[in-house]
Amino acid sequence: MIYKIRMSKINVVLVLLMFSSTGKAQNPILHKEDTGFIYAADPAAEVYNDTVYVYCSRDVEGATSYKTMQDYAILSSPDMKTWTNHGVVLKPRGFDWSYGQMNAPDAAFKDGWYYYYFPFFRWKIGVVRSKTPIGPWEEFHKQEITEIFDPTVFVDDDGQVYMYGNDLKQVDLDIPGKHIMGVKLKDNMVELDGSWIRLTEETVSEAVHVFKRNGIYYFHARVGPVTKYWMADTPLPQFANYEGVLAPNSPDSPNHASVIEFNGEWYFFYHRGDVNDGSQHRRSACFEKISFREDGTIEPIVYTLDKN
Repeated sequence: MIYKIRMSKINVVLVLLMFSSTGKAQNPILHKEDTGFIYAADPAAEVYNDTVYVYCSRDVEGATSYKTMQDYAILSSPDMKTWTNHGVVLKPRGFDWSYGQMNAPDAAFKDGWYYYYFPFFRWKIGVVRSKTPIGPWEEFHKQEITEIFDPTVFVDDDGQVYMYGNDLKQVDLDIPGKHIMGVKLKDNMVELDGSWIRLTEETVSEAVHVFKRNGIYYFHARVGPVTKYWMADTPLPQFANYEGVLAPNSPDSPNHASVIEFNGEWYFFYHRGDVNDGSQHRRSACFEKISFREDGTIEPIVYTLDKN
């Protein structure tokens, strides 16, 4: 299926490679022998309309660095068993304002629109929108909306939207170190509603993500080789309580993770480079179930693989 979308001064053709992967254990989600296989990394999972959508960056075949990351893909599943690979659905380098290396994306839904947030030039944040979770994506804000590393966007129960990330390589935030940062977004999903706020005393490396369960906000990020997490009773705490390690080192790649609830179960999405003839620059999306203790803390994740 081919969508033709008219954007500023150019026509961008997006091809959705549609196929289902069935009858296999969960990890990795995509298998190299499948038609249309891609290396889908940095999985940002969301649940829309009783379906799981995983918004990913894409590693190219033969990649030896992250500099070749330049577009974004989507995977979806109605049951966490059968997966559809929609292929590359967004090529931001087709915009005259977007350039350079593309890193981990995220998505959010508000007031009838789906928003796809993506980094370009590593930490400049752009956004496109669509009436469906998979596109076609409309170029409606033709410039960066802010600068942060590894953006994640969270819509709270009251409709307030927040953006999170970390201040890696940022000099304009005027806060020393590499911390989890947060800020409100206005209802237009583009403008910041206030200034970036530091949310952790501890420093992090990258890959910030936020989710909410039973009124508790969970913040997790990669710290060195492992993924650690914090808990708070507010979306912009000063400061969140550090709880410990959420997941060990991702095999053969620095981890980037997200968490969702689906059909009463909680899942941890991540990527790894030791499958599909991969490497730390050719990663594959995977997921594991999460178990919570009575006090809300999390049992550390144990990685699994397809044994079939």
